[in-house]
Amino acid sequence: MSQKSKQIAMEVSQCLNELDVPANPRDRAVILSKMTGISKQQAWVILEGNAPTDDDILQRVFDELEMDIKDCT
Repeated sequence: MSQKSKQIAMEVSQCLNELDVPANPRDRAVILSKMTGISKQQAWVILEGNAPTDDDILQRVFDELEMDIKDCT
């Protein structure tokens, strides 16, 4: 697990906290999936700190959560 992946997971989790998304990891993966149009598995991977190599998926998450990729570098 890379440091960047850990940082992305922390930032995404913080955004979900601010949106009052339940803390249960499975619930979070389902909600993130529905919010962004990515699969539940992809959402789970991101939340676990194993960011996908597909930049399009990450960009969808960042866009939906109004995150800046620069915050995660």
